[in-house]
Amino acid sequence: VEEDDSPAMTMDEFVETDIVLTLDSGCCDHICDIADVPGYANTIMPSPGSQCGQRFVVGNGDKVKNQGQVKVRMKSKTEDGLLTSSVFQIAEITRPLMSVSRICDQDMVCIFEKDHARVVDPKGNVVARFERDGGLYTCTMKLRKPEPSNNNVGFARPA
Repeated sequence: VEEDDSPAMTMDEFVETDIVLTLDSGCCDHICDIADVPGYANTIMPSPGSQCGQRFVVGNGDKVKNQGQVKVRMKSKTEDGLLTSSVFQIAEITRPLMSVSRICDQDMVCIFEKDHARVVDPKGNVVARFERDGGLYTCTMKLRKPEPSNNNVGFARPA
């Protein structure tokens, strides 16, 4: 009997998991590997970048293929955490990255301090708090069940 190691699962099988995100001021898009968002494999949609053969340049200089995009639903793990959705480009990378410029394009603000960074929505609500660990600002969010239709139209990077 062959085992299926695919990250694909049905909506009914979806189990909430944690995703550790890293803020990246040099990244032009939110980006993650499909393994970072289990349960979302069946919701990958073509993106403008994947349709034109876009490749991302990663830290070691390699170029990785843009495989499409998913609209990821996540929630801060704090008791009063807000549910948020963001479109992530899918590529074979080692850690999920959140683009500071994309966050700002969504009318949110990133506030960096010595030991943490906060993402604040237009109403002043803290959407996420990223703790500083060495030179990286990371945040663990709870990955929520994908939307059944998961229509990514309208959530791409503004032109």
